Amino acid sequence: MPTPTLYHTNSLEYEPKHRNVHHNNENCPDGKRIKKEHRVEGTGNKPLCDECKKL
Repeated sequence: MPTPTLYHTNSLEYEPKHRNVHHNNENCPDGKRIKKEHRVEGTGNKPLCDECKKL
């Protein structure tokens, strides 16, 4: 099983609810809203997104 990619964003283009979490699932609807160029690898010491937890 492949290791999921962890990513977050610091871009002010996104609401705080999207900037204050990290994602680990490419199928996350909130994570999909983050443009590839705005993704930062890793967790950024932020909690996991609630949507990713559900997936």
